[in-house]
Amino acid sequence: MATLDDDFAFVAVSAERANRRQRQACERVVDDPACSGRALARHLDLAYEIFEVHISERRAAYVGALDDTVRNDAIVEMRQLLWKMRKLQSNLDWLTAAQSPPLDLGWRYFVEDAARRLVAPRVELTVVPQAKASYATTSNPWEPLIDGWGGGIPEGEPTIVVVFLPAREETAGLLHPLIMHELGHAADSQHKIVEAIWDGAQKRKMLSRRFADAVTLWQKDSSLDALGAKDHVAERLMSWIAEAFCDSVAVHLLGPSYLYSFLVEVVAGNLDDPAPHHPPPRQRVRHILDDLDRLGWAPLMAQSDPVLDRWVRSWAGEGPEYGGVEKFLYWAIDDLHAVIRKATKDALSGGFFRPEPAEFAEVSELLAARIPPAQLRSGSPASRESIILASWYAALEAAGGGPTALPDASEIPELSELLPAALELSALASAWQPAP
Repeated sequence: MATLDDDFAFVAVSAERANRRQRQACERVVDDPACSGRALARHLDLAYEIFEVHISERRAAYVGALDDTVRNDAIVEMRQLLWKMRKLQSNLDWLTAAQSPPLDLGWRYFVEDAARRLVAPRVELTVVPQAKASYATTSNPWEPLIDGWGGGIPEGEPTIVVVFLPAREETAGLLHPLIMHELGHAADSQHKIVEAIWDGAQKRKMLSRRFADAVTLWQKDSSLDALGAKDHVAERLMSWIAEAFCDSVAVHLLGPSYLYSFLVEVVAGNLDDPAPHHPPPRQRVRHILDDLDRLGWAPLMAQSDPVLDRWVRSWAGEGPEYGGVEKFLYWAIDDLHAVIRKATKDALSGGFFRPEPAEFAEVSELLAARIPPAQLRSGSPASRESIILASWYAALEAAGGGPTALPDASEIPELSELLPAALELSALASAWQPAP
């Protein structure tokens, strides 16, 4: 006949086994100086160490229990602990991705440099291919668990950023500019940029009045009380601000390359439908174009693919009328666009990608000759931003130009090889530049 002691022992040993096996996977990475993802493994191991302590505490609670009700509660708690550990086990795939990165070396150099610039000088970036519909990111993912259940993350640990890449686009290098948008989320997580924008937004009289009206409207349409309705509308607005900020970051870092990647990945599937956490894509494209024009890209865009440029601009300014809370959110993002752009400029400290016609022409000439354009005639390394943009235009031309060329441009075989090679060589050339 089964006893409570047997039940508890069975669940406890199962939990200890799961914890032991998962810690071993982390420790193999932590103990190998040649391994990538060591900070990721250290944080994950801290989480498992916390679970180990809690298993011991549950054992002690069971042994000291005076009645069967308390013992049954201890068994339930141990089972819950086991399931939390098993859920955490899926994160071991991130360590696998760190050991076998999905990006070519040239792209890895580029996105890691951008992460150091945007997020923190000491940052560990891991790109994980997953069966997800879109790109996503998370920063210091286990920090709440480690802070809440343990002693916190040790001082001096790198900031951890994990970017999720749709596995279907793992080899589509011309779509990797979308990673810059995800790094904007990581920068916000690190520096509370959206929170600062929201704090300032609440001081704008018109926005505050319309926000209050939206809250009243949502309270009528939902079962929430006044505070719950206010929190709901505020949360949605902050999410929309975050997306607009990340778009602006990617545009200021990569110019038109981000627009073309965004059109392929986002606009092809949705144009006007707002989401709880995202403005409608048409509005986002309108703001992206505005930022590009302010950075001086309009002439080059019109010259490089006039059909595509006219097509985008022909529909970007139009759009449906929204109702309810979406009407307010849509208006608010338009109202805050200049504020968001300023926050982007502050985050990037003035280092934006602007047109350099001579460099762009030289890079384009080398690409046309199927030569990785890593170095200019002057001996200076070609900027990687120019290489990416010139590759986009070369791919568009090879695919026939115009909007219908966008989906196939990222599949041009020669450019799929030339682009990462050029990025890698440019990074190496930059590293070998003599000191001034």
